[in-house]
Amino acid sequence: MSFTPPNGVAFHITDEIPVADLCASLRRVISFLQNLDVSSPRLRLYHDWWEHDGLHFDKGSINFHELFAMVETPRALFDATPDEHAVFVGIAPEDSRWYLRFRAEWDADEKNIVGRLAVILPSELGAAFKQEVVASVQLPLAEMSSEYYYKKVNA
Repeated sequence: MSFTPPNGVAFHITDEIPVADLCASLRRVISFLQNLDVSSPRLRLYHDWWEHDGLHFDKGSINFHELFAMVETPRALFDATPDEHAVFVGIAPEDSRWYLRFRAEWDADEKNIVGRLAVILPSELGAAFKQEVVASVQLPLAEMSSEYYYKKVNA
């Protein structure tokens, strides 16, 4: 299935965070996405190589239950992350209305597992996301246009 990155607003973590914080934040983000009236229960799983070499691979269908299981624990999140450097897990509904990408990996000292996340939403959902998610997770989330974000992360 072909993927077209959605337009709108991107929220992304500006620096790596501890994997336990990432799990908690992802569960909050996923809950927000699941509760959208526009969300399909059928999702697509991708291996997002944008920051590695600019590629993007469809890995099949997934549902919200399976997505929550992927981020339930730090170990589950680490195991769900592709082994290649700078390759993210990507999740989108079948209509690509929004896009979630995340990754867990060892830090530079190989002492702690850390990670990052980004979510791209239609612009009209930005205010609700800030109110319902950004305020509650207390993370260093930057906001920018999706166009600028894609230029920033594509290899």
